[in-house]
Amino acid sequence: MSLSVDFSDQELAQLVRNGNTEAFAELFSRHRDAAARLASMHTNDAYTAQDFVAEAFFRVLQALTSGGGPSTSFRSYLLRVLRNLVTESGKSAGRQVSAPDVSMYEKEYAAPAAHEALKNYEHRLVWEALASLSSRWRTILWYTIVQSQQPAAIADRMGISPNSVAALSYRAKEGLRQAYLSVHLDQKSHPIRCSYYMGRLAAYSRGRLGEFGSEEMTSHLNDCETCARLYQEIKELNRLLPT
Repeated sequence: MSLSVDFSDQELAQLVRNGNTEAFAELFSRHRDAAARLASMHTNDAYTAQDFVAEAFFRVLQALTSGGGPSTSFRSYLLRVLRNLVTESGKSAGRQVSAPDVSMYEKEYAAPAAHEALKNYEHRLVWEALASLSSRWRTILWYTIVQSQQPAAIADRMGISPNSVAALSYRAKEGLRQAYLSVHLDQKSHPIRCSYYMGRLAAYSRGRLGEFGSEEMTSHLNDCETCARLYQEIKELNRLLPT
C-alpha cells in the first residue's frame, strides 16, 4: 500500500506516533522542499539552512514519538518549529536575527486545518476532477503543486513567460476547484428539470458565473428547495478548498 496515495498528513502523523518510521519518511518527502524554501529566507548560507531543516524535522519527530506533535496541519507545525529554531539560533549567538515577513509565504505553503480536512475527501473525486481539465492545466498543476517548481523554471520548460506561468497557474487552480465541486455535485440526486442549474452551480458558488447568470441562478435557488440545499452544501465545501 502506497503511503503517498492512501494517507493524509494527519493519518501519517498518527502512524509515526504508533512507531511507523516509513510514515515519517513520507512526511519528510512531502514537506522538505517547503521547509528548505522557508529556511533559505532566513539565511544566505545553504549549509545553515539545511541544518535548520534537519533540526526542525528531528524536533517534530521527537514530538510525535512522544505522543504529541501536530494535531491538524503538519506543515504549519513544522514551519513554526523552523522559525523558532531561527530565533533560538540568533539568541544563542547574541545577535539580532533578521527575520523577513513570511506571513504570506506561510499562508500559501502551510496547509491550514481546512486543507487537511479536504484531504479526507474521496481521492476518486479528486482524480475525476483532474481528468476533466485540459492537458495544459494538468501540466501546470503538476509543476507548481506537486513538484513545487519556480515560475522561471516552468517558463523555460513550457516556452512561456514567468508572468504567463502565474496567470495559467491561477486559472488552472480555479478550474480544479470548480471541477471538484462539479464532480461532488454529480454524486447527488436532483430533479431532471434542475440539470441546467446543477451544471452551473459550481461556477456560481465561486463567483464566476457573471451578472446575468448569477441573477438567473439566484432566482432559481429562491424557488427550488433541492438546489438551495445543495448550494448550502457546496458553500460549506468551498470553505475547505484552499484559496
